[in-house]
Amino acid sequence: MRESYGQKLFYQIIKYYCRFLVHFFFRKVEIIGKENIPENLPVIYSSNHQNAFMDALIIGGLSPKITYSVTRSDVFKKQFQWFLDALKMIPIYRIRDGFSQLAKNEETFRKINSSLLRGHALTIFSEGNHGNDFFLRNLSKGSSRMALEAQEKMDYLDIKVIPVGLNYFHHQRPFHKISIVFGQPISVKKFLPIYIAQKANGINQMRKIIDQGMRNCLLIPTDGPNYQLQRNFINRNNESQSFERLKRGIVSGDGLKPLCKPNNFLYMLGKCLGIFNFGPLLLLQFILFGIKDIVFYCSVKWALAMFAFPLWFLLVFGVSSLLVNIQWGFIIVLMSIFMLYLRQYLIKRSNIPH
Repeated sequence: MRESYGQKLFYQIIKYYCRFLVHFFFRKVEIIGKENIPENLPVIYSSNHQNAFMDALIIGGLSPKITYSVTRSDVFKKQFQWFLDALKMIPIYRIRDGFSQLAKNEETFRKINSSLLRGHALTIFSEGNHGNDFFLRNLSKGSSRMALEAQEKMDYLDIKVIPVGLNYFHHQRPFHKISIVFGQPISVKKFLPIYIAQKANGINQMRKIIDQGMRNCLLIPTDGPNYQLQRNFINRNNESQSFERLKRGIVSGDGLKPLCKPNNFLYMLGKCLGIFNFGPLLLLQFILFGIKDIVFYCSVKWALAMFAFPLWFLLVFGVSSLLVNIQWGFIIVLMSIFMLYLRQYLIKRSNIPH
């Protein structure tokens, strides 16, 4: 189905809004390796998946290309179809969705090939699921298979897989640092002869290379006996460290600071300041109360930052302007924004575990 003009406009607005928002949602944004993304070649971003839908929005917002993303089919409800299509999300059907649904993947692969043929980008979360682990979980065969199938049908192109590492310094709370690392490009064409001769071997060979490329993009590449100790170094006290410096320090333990003891007073003070933005914060608590999977928490906060908080500030400005005047309306809105940031700052400084 062809995109309407309204869908194209909606995509561009959301893309650049996400690019803008990422610098306000996080205290510090470190972007590494963006020069590794080729301008004139189709690209597949192979990313880890430590949060929910905000992972795709962050990558798509920062990508210099129009970027599609492969999404679980159960997300595609009829009432959301227009928006999901506008956001360039493509459903993927798995065995757990029922064998009868797998045939629909033919249309999925057609859309993927069409987007790559036009030189666009595609985001795939190669772990196959999401989780709050800092290390890379086992990769599924899906990303390698999609890349090789597309390359086989378009052997005149040189499709590149870009390993991506999303490194959150806190998985549930905003106002922490994020390091986004784009790794060295991997040529899919290089694996095509192996894939044509023996499909399973070609997929496995490429999966190993993608796996290593993605681990190079993560602060903690693998699980192990020292994982709990290593993850404790990813905290607010070490946010000033560069990605490479912190990655070396996590292994050696040199030059890194542990997280300070929890401070309940700062935490409660921060919570009390929520009164200045009680509307969206109450809405947030109501939504989170109904969500069992904690991995969705930060994504919900991202969504509220995109839509609910701007509407709240507009409402505060309108009511304040009517009750007092426009000048005081601006002042009260600025105070609400300041109190929101102060609230998050105090909660962050409190070191209270999530």
